[in-house]
Amino acid sequence: MISLRESISSSCSSILKVIDEELHPQLYTITSGLMSMWRTMYECHQVQNHISQQVSYLINQQSGDPTTNYHRQAAFQLKTEVTFWYNSFRGVIKSQGEYVRALCRWIQLTYSFVEDSQRSRSASAVHDLCQEWQQALDRLPDKVASEAIKSFLSAVQSIVLQQEEELNLKKKSDKLEKKLRRELNSLAEMEMKLVETSNIEDVNSGLIPKHPLSVKRAKVEAFTKRVNEEKAKYMNSVQATKAMTLNNLRTSLPNVFQALMGFSSAYTQTLEAMLSHTKPVDSNGAFSPMQ
Repeated sequence: MISLRESISSSCSSILKVIDEELHPQLYTITSGLMSMWRTMYECHQVQNHISQQVSYLINQQSGDPTTNYHRQAAFQLKTEVTFWYNSFRGVIKSQGEYVRALCRWIQLTYSFVEDSQRSRSASAVHDLCQEWQQALDRLPDKVASEAIKSFLSAVQSIVLQQEEELNLKKKSDKLEKKLRRELNSLAEMEMKLVETSNIEDVNSGLIPKHPLSVKRAKVEAFTKRVNEEKAKYMNSVQATKAMTLNNLRTSLPNVFQALMGFSSAYTQTLEAMLSHTKPVDSNGAFSPMQ
């Protein structure tokens, strides 16, 4: 039993030494780096927010230009990137939380096997830093930021779906127009044959409603009306795509960057407060808490 206690004590002493000499300076480096990163991110989001505000000044020009393949590819690529952005943001926050919680549990477990007299100032500082970090992560507005990105993703997905609907209507309209041209050619051939065989110059006179040419003309007229209706649907879809794209970007872009500004600012301030309790190096070259 004595040898077991000695072994545990020796192991804990080794762990405390690792905490003092390696973990503490590494944590200081990590948190300092995170603080610099999120400060830079805040500055970037400020610029992005300013640019996104300019979208509100764009005018939805009612032009008849349809969505091109380039536009569809760009929208789909944006959807892919925003999806990756959303998953990455959530993954970063989740990973950091798990990392800090694991550190806290590990240090607490180590402390449970050592006497108070064995605990070093660095180990205590690391323990306090991890607890403060964990509490800070719980208070951060990460859900607001992730929901803003998710909302932006939904806006982009709506644009992609609208573009797909526009493309489908275009294909349908083009197909019907091709069929209409064939029907018009067929009608012209019938009229030409009637003129040649009957020696009638005016094919519009003397035809009963059930005459094949009359039936053909009625069919072509009805089909022309249908083609025009489908073309009108397609052109309305073109305008709907333009309006949706502009409106969705007007609303979702500023929201997402404002939410990210709030998150990055809060995280930067949190890390600054955490680091204010710790100085990097003391007179002996070791990391230690500020007094």
